[in-house]
Amino acid sequence: MKKWTQRQARSGNLVSPDAFNKEFRAQQSSITTLDRTQYPPAILDDANLTDYALHRVWHGTTAEQTADVDTAVASNMWRASTFQVHAGGWTLADSATLTGFKGGNLYLEWAFNAYVQNIFARGNNDGYPGSPAYLRARILINGVSLVERRGTAYHEHMRVLGAGQFPPGDLAAQLEFRLTEGSQDCALTTNAGDNLLQAHIWNIRYLGIGRWR
Repeated sequence: MKKWTQRQARSGNLVSPDAFNKEFRAQQSSITTLDRTQYPPAILDDANLTDYALHRVWHGTTAEQTADVDTAVASNMWRASTFQVHAGGWTLADSATLTGFKGGNLYLEWAFNAYVQNIFARGNNDGYPGSPAYLRARILINGVSLVERRGTAYHEHMRVLGAGQFPPGDLAAQLEFRLTEGSQDCALTTNAGDNLLQAHIWNIRYLGIGRWR
């Protein structure tokens, strides 16, 4: 039997999100269950909700990067990424397992402080407008890119954040960074012969929020 509907489909069978939502909610209780807008007031409280019934939060910190640690740098430099130890491509800065994800929306934010060697902006084109190479950053979920950002080229705080829909199950989050490859005349060592620091990240923090109702 045809049920009463609030809206009709537009020509070409196109519907607006609001048209679908109102139609779906009008029939949802007979199909599956009530949504949150149809619950009686104050029906949900601590007495009838289990932990993580509606959402879950994950967070963590790491002091500094543990990959690309070069000890052959000058005493006044961080023991971090140089071209001598950086293999190229993306490097893992931190990782986390988001346990108990029930399927739905995941918001994940990664924040850190970064120092990038200013020598990146110099070379054969010195004297022209600076063209710094950036420290890129990205977040992977189960090996698939969630978000990627160009990043900083100097010394500053940086945030990378994104959201997506994921199926139920534990999620593996990887937080990665990538140096821009050096130019043909990029300095690799100091005048004293020590390896030249190119980038360093520290004060690494992440925050994940999963919502499934």
